[in-house]
Amino acid sequence: MEDIGNSNGILLKAVGLTKTFGGLAAVKDVSFDMRQGLIKAIIGPNGAGKTTLYDLLTGIYMPDKGSVIFQDREIIGLPTHKIAALGIARTFQTIRLFSSMTVIENIMVGLHHRTRTGMLQSSLRLPSARREEAWMGREALRYLDIVGLEMQAENLAGSLPFGQQRLLEVARALATDPRVLLLDEPASGLNTYETRELGDIIYAVRDLGVTVILVEHDMGLVMRISDEVLVLDYGEIIAEGPPETVRNNPKVIEAYLGSPLH
Repeated sequence: MEDIGNSNGILLKAVGLTKTFGGLAAVKDVSFDMRQGLIKAIIGPNGAGKTTLYDLLTGIYMPDKGSVIFQDREIIGLPTHKIAALGIARTFQTIRLFSSMTVIENIMVGLHHRTRTGMLQSSLRLPSARREEAWMGREALRYLDIVGLEMQAENLAGSLPFGQQRLLEVARALATDPRVLLLDEPASGLNTYETRELGDIIYAVRDLGVTVILVEHDMGLVMRISDEVLVLDYGEIIAEGPPETVRNNPKVIEAYLGSPLH
């Protein structure tokens, strides 16, 4: 796999990120490295700061202090669309599909920033516009195939079962051609079979060369697919390392109300 990070293979680096709301620190002095080609889970109790950390990484919030370095470039202060164009995509806890559009049209929305044809060429149906439209259709089907939704391409997104809507969001994020994909509780609301299928899809995404960061409460999924696990509690990192090491960390067990992670 081509090294697109720095000489140490570090693709994304957070340094001392801190964000407070009303005097309470949602994220406090968080630093970590994300190496290319890995699956890293970020876990912690509700209110631990996981989603706020995602919002800092993707430009939704500005940190009170700290840096985010992506491919050796500081991205703090960039608008969200520019961060996405650089190669950082994400999904959200709540599904944000265009329900009245078809499945394939939702993917085409994700492809939009990769197109070159302007409104005039499109409206005139010039050859360049027709070629690009055909390319978008092929690309969209390719991403749907990755998540197993190619047979649903012409159905309305809002008509899909909940689990398939989750997968469609993953496919739409992939359509932006990210280097790093941030998944925010993708297994929320899924049954056991759907969660296992999701894990296999995340593996497939990683095998495409996409580095994955995963915020998730399903510890079975986390322990099965993650290369590294980072644990937040009250906005601070209390543990980081391989899943087996984190699983047996006393601080982590305490943070999860005394229940060992399984």
